[in-house]
Amino acid sequence: MLLYGIALITPMFFGTWTIGVFGLIMGWLGIFALEPFVAIPWIANFLYFGNLIFNKLNLKTKIGISVLTIIFALFVIGLRELPENEGGRNSDIVVGIGFLIWISSFVVLLIGQLKEKNKNVG
Repeated sequence: MLLYGIALITPMFFGTWTIGVFGLIMGWLGIFALEPFVAIPWIANFLYFGNLIFNKLNLKTKIGISVLTIIFALFVIGLRELPENEGGRNSDIVVGIGFLIWISSFVVLLIGQLKEKNKNVG
């Protein structure tokens, strides 16, 4: 959760100063714009929080959700332009430090679940 919180206040992309919280707030627009490189990573946030909240789920199910979360999050790598303003101008972008911290929070959750699985097996 700490990594996720840090990702919300760091720049998501190099090429623009858009911080993670704006991506979280505005990501739903990707669904209506039929933009998969925006919509699918936005859905990854719901999978992540669902995974954290629903502790009663089977561990294999939680691991599967974590893997799916990471796969969904990787779709943001395909995003190459971000609207700069209402005038229609776009900025060229590549993923930044905020993205790396954001996806790290998903990987840390998956590693924790895999350790728990190995602890239960052994």
